[in-house]
Amino acid sequence: MMRLGKAMRSLWAGSALVAFAMPASAQEAAAGPLLAAPAVDEATAESVVVTGSRIARNGFSAPTPATVFNAQTIQSLGQINVAETLRIIPQNSSFQSDANAGITAGGNVGASFANLRGLNPFFGTRTLTLVNSRRFVPTSDGGAVDLNVIPSALIKRVETVTGGASAAYGSDAIAGVVNILLDTDLEGFKAQVDYGQTARADGRTWHGSLIYGTGFAGGRGHIVFGGEYQKQRGIGDCAKVRLWCAASNDVYTNASTILPGGRTSGYNIPGSPGFGLPNFIIGPGSKQAFNDARGVVRDRAPAAPAARNIRFTDDGRGIVQFDPGQYVSSSQTGPRQGGDGASTFDDSDLQTPVERKIGYASAEFEVSEALKIATELSYAERTASNSGVTAGPRSTYFVQARNPFVPDALRALLGNTSFSLGKDLDGQVASDNRAKATVFRGVLGLSGAIGGGWTWNGYYQYGHNKRDQDRTNSRVNTPFVYALDAVRNPATGEIVCAELLRPNPDPIAQGCRPLNLFGIGNLDPAAVAYAYRPVVENFRYTQHVLSGSVQGNLHDGWGAGPIGVAAGVDYRDEKGNVTHGDIPNYTDYAFTFGLDFGGTIKVLEGFSEINVPVFRDGPLGNLLELNGAVRYTRNRSRDSYSAEAKTTEATSWKLSGIYDLVDGLRLRGSRSRDIRAAGFRELFLKNQPTESGSSQGIVDNPAIPGSPAGGDDPTPILNGGSFALRPEKADTTTAGGIVSPGFLKGFRVSVDWYQIKIRDAVTTLPGQRIVDFCTQFTLFCDRITRASATDITFVDARQVNLGRLTLRGFDIEADYTVRLSDLAAPLAGSVNLRVLGNRQYDFIVQPNPGVASRNYAGQSGPVGDAGDFNPTPPWIWNGFVTYDTDRFTTVLSMRRINRGILNVERTGPEDAGYDPAAINSISTNRVAARTYFGLAASYRIPIGRNDRAVELFATGENIFDRKPPVAPGGGGLGGSNYPTNPVYFDTFGARWRAGLRVRY
Repeated sequence: MMRLGKAMRSLWAGSALVAFAMPASAQEAAAGPLLAAPAVDEATAESVVVTGSRIARNGFSAPTPATVFNAQTIQSLGQINVAETLRIIPQNSSFQSDANAGITAGGNVGASFANLRGLNPFFGTRTLTLVNSRRFVPTSDGGAVDLNVIPSALIKRVETVTGGASAAYGSDAIAGVVNILLDTDLEGFKAQVDYGQTARADGRTWHGSLIYGTGFAGGRGHIVFGGEYQKQRGIGDCAKVRLWCAASNDVYTNASTILPGGRTSGYNIPGSPGFGLPNFIIGPGSKQAFNDARGVVRDRAPAAPAARNIRFTDDGRGIVQFDPGQYVSSSQTGPRQGGDGASTFDDSDLQTPVERKIGYASAEFEVSEALKIATELSYAERTASNSGVTAGPRSTYFVQARNPFVPDALRALLGNTSFSLGKDLDGQVASDNRAKATVFRGVLGLSGAIGGGWTWNGYYQYGHNKRDQDRTNSRVNTPFVYALDAVRNPATGEIVCAELLRPNPDPIAQGCRPLNLFGIGNLDPAAVAYAYRPVVENFRYTQHVLSGSVQGNLHDGWGAGPIGVAAGVDYRDEKGNVTHGDIPNYTDYAFTFGLDFGGTIKVLEGFSEINVPVFRDGPLGNLLELNGAVRYTRNRSRDSYSAEAKTTEATSWKLSGIYDLVDGLRLRGSRSRDIRAAGFRELFLKNQPTESGSSQGIVDNPAIPGSPAGGDDPTPILNGGSFALRPEKADTTTAGGIVSPGFLKGFRVSVDWYQIKIRDAVTTLPGQRIVDFCTQFTLFCDRITRASATDITFVDARQVNLGRLTLRGFDIEADYTVRLSDLAAPLAGSVNLRVLGNRQYDFIVQPNPGVASRNYAGQSGPVGDAGDFNPTPPWIWNGFVTYDTDRFTTVLSMRRINRGILNVERTGPEDAGYDPAAINSISTNRVAARTYFGLAASYRIPIGRNDRAVELFATGENIFDRKPPVAPGGGGLGGSNYPTNPVYFDTFGARWRAGLRVRY
């Protein structure tokens, strides 16, 4: 507390020099269209200066780039989930949503997270999500909040601040803040029911909500309560339900690939079929190497050459020749083009099935002018699932020629050699990932007047998140090997597991039943139950928050308005625990969720803020207002398992200003220092090293002759959190202006330049990246263990602080409203045009001062460094044209993603310096542009006075059914989850939703 007292004294002293973001004078906007940016009479807005988001404002009046969507906007577009609203904000990248589960098996399946500027790291978040200007309990172990658990039926508006906001809100706000404000003043009854589906009759969604609010005690009290339900059936396996996906475009590696007969081919092997072609090839027909439902003999030792590339017949008793396709990696894993077998994308769910239930209640009561009591209670459930890949035999698991299930014809080809079996088990042994999360949040707030225009407020918040996840049929490695090694018992003639015939069999072999993996339909259920078992993960997270602040006018000012100040203290205590059930030999499973981990994070913060109107209506202009904030943060973390503890301290600050030079021209700018301490998963996650030789346990070792290849050095790779992580620091600068010319009434446009520089970025590096950094820059070499130069035995790829990220770009917003009666008296209603744009021209990553930087701006393809940053296309535009009358509203929407780069780390024919003999060469390095259109309409039928009405509505998205462009490479099983990037491009196709709303 002594440290806090010292910090608070310095904060109060600093408050005389810095300023916090307060709105300037009122901005007039014509009433009318539902999609117009919501106008606010700031002269009458509540004078709260703790956080800017507690004052209703639009993006044109804020000192930093901001976007606001109100309830009318959300309803007119037919949206039923906050995640849908964030998708139309071009600064947000939905890298975690129901549209990109793929074949992954994460606990966040079905969740949707805010991700401003694409800056969220894989294990954490740099976007802070608030509800009613308060933190919400994290629903993921990475600290993010699932937007599914927030009641969309109660949303009053969604405010997005795309700039540093740590001084105002605390840690995690490096990229900005999404503040979801609920209508706690609702009067009357609201209900909605709706149904939607795609034009192909899948993706069915049912949704309903019921809300009621009323005052009591003569207006001194108010209560709102209600609930919401949504059931989304999802869209099935990509290649099976969409023709564009069935084409199965992918990226293939043309280096040291295996040709039938044992020869190798590649861009760097003269005389081979691949010579003269680039290292990376994009084309259709993606399938996984030696992956076939009937089973195939891999093209590798120790199998006799004559037995390789042999496939079993459907009944498993005969053999035929197998077509392995092209670009088959020497690692025996990853994508290959053409040949026999199913598409790589046969198991990638296009849309995750999700069911969500939400209950909400709020109440407030004014005891006296000096005391108001308020409370919020919310409960939510989210259940989701996706189908995944069932682990078949590893390439290093060998079947003996003596196995009685082996057909005689194959045994003759094998001689006395064993063979590696490739087998696609997905259609015979289902592996489904399911997760259910329940979230409770309760808030008790007190506020009141002190006197002299000063007010105080404080609150206590409790939040608890419970997530239970399970995955069916995960391969258990040792039992699988025993079940695969089948022999005939010489005493009985019965086919049994060989281990059981040993004098002292391994106790794990008890209950072993032999696996017949040849053909289709020959699996003994008892053998499957022995070799495949479920894995689970249980996540519990509890949050306690205490916050108190005072605010008021420090001085009447100099005629421009009073000087407002605020100060307060925040305390946050969070505890989490991740366990995996009472599963013996848990680390022996092919797919696990890591080891048990847990810890506590306690954060104490003090903040001070001030707003200084310098002049108004003076000779230098109409208005100059300076504002700013400063916050001291002490973060203490403790590992529940190792008892390791650490404490970090940091100071964040922000300076901003608004300058109205003349009528219709406002200039604004800000500069901030923001911080983010490592979060729960980044600190505490523990993992088992990957299986050596698996698709996750192999690297390219440049010291091995013939490298590079698809992976030539099998080695365990350790991922996970680290207590050595330092807090991230970011410097954010914005500068821009707003024009609202008097000669064009109802028109406003804002253009803002932004720059974000992040130092010590917390990053997850793949094992291969560690090896590359060591080879090229002698960086992270201490994380690699070698038996010799050509034998890497271990790679430590746990979280690191990595150099710098620098982002630069422009945010653009235009809004124009015209009353049709101003054009011609008989015309009714009004028309509004609103356009949002984002141009990102720099996304520079520099791992270390001694390492060359790389600019990822404009990349439309895969994420960077295993998802630790998410580049965006060069331009993203969202536009809306709204026609509105008293009863009828229709909206034409457009989303435009400009032509982008597939992968900036590679060079294609479109790029300068392209050379097919170069290691980074690719057959094409561009992603085509796409434009999507939507159409929504609603009709209101009044049922009495005020705003009571019945409203019919319908909406269509991607109404011209545009298929996505080819943009593979998003990771997953050595290849891609989809042939395109579902973050930016629509993969569902044309779809519609229709429903009924009642307001009474």
